[in-house]
Amino acid sequence: MKEEILNIPTPFGEPLILYKNRWGPENGDSLSIVSGLQGDRLNGLMVASWLSRFLNDIEAGKETGYQIRGTIQIFPIVNYKAWETGNPVWHFDSQDVDLTFPGMEVGELTETVCNAVIRHTAEADYGLILQTGEKHYEDAPHVKLIDPNRKRRNLARSLGLHIGREVEEPPSLVLSLARQWDLMGLHPFILSAGKTQTYHPRYCDLLMDGIVNFMRTEGLLSHNREKASLREMAFFDAQNECPVLTREAGLFYTESVIGTAVGKGDKLGEVRDLYEGGVLEEVCAPEEGYVVTLRDHPMVHEKELVAVLLREKNQRWFWPFG
Repeated sequence: MKEEILNIPTPFGEPLILYKNRWGPENGDSLSIVSGLQGDRLNGLMVASWLSRFLNDIEAGKETGYQIRGTIQIFPIVNYKAWETGNPVWHFDSQDVDLTFPGMEVGELTETVCNAVIRHTAEADYGLILQTGEKHYEDAPHVKLIDPNRKRRNLARSLGLHIGREVEEPPSLVLSLARQWDLMGLHPFILSAGKTQTYHPRYCDLLMDGIVNFMRTEGLLSHNREKASLREMAFFDAQNECPVLTREAGLFYTESVIGTAVGKGDKLGEVRDLYEGGVLEEVCAPEEGYVVTLRDHPMVHEKELVAVLLREKNQRWFWPFG
């Protein structure tokens, strides 16, 4: 089950050891789940831990009715050095792990770690990356898709998060794990929920339920009574996203709720003066949509992003329950 895949001596005494957890037979479909690319994304670490215990219990016969049919492997913590300090990156090299793939077998420490992950996921059919919103922002639970097609949209439905965002491809994306998986022929999905440095039990429950349903839908897990389901999901491409920016600099007081629908002109919050507290600007929704990302940190500059809306009337794909 628990396998050591990398052991590197360090100047600090203790070696850096990278582990993966693995279950199931060699043949059949395979799934790789990765969390801890940054050291401050706690939801992914919690979900990886819960899933590992769940799969251990199935293997030990403690989860009645379940059987492991495919190969499942989980990498709970990739950026261990950053996780130790609770920072997104390891301060020694300050490299963003998710912009360092495919890495190198012989190179800097972060590059070597990334290369080990690539080598140990190369034969998988599916890849899930567990993330949260970026620093200072909270994400409503959703799935990000790279290079979406009918097959991938259908796969995403079984993850049960109801919202799919089809990711743009800036030049830096080629260095991400998801894009590298795509180039290798895997079906990659990024599951984002919550914010950095915070554990969200409800979001983790949603992710856990969705991943188990995904594994059952794709035949990696089976249950002798319960059936997996394909769920309702709306998909939005980059043209359907509406960024909301401030006009003034100051303190942003949000009055919106993540994961809810707003109408055109609805108040999302206020920007107030840092020193005297007066209202400098009311931030309103420029059009109707779904609040998928919301700023969590109050200090904002002029033209700072405070929310991302998904235009519901222009959603690209919608699948009913099936």
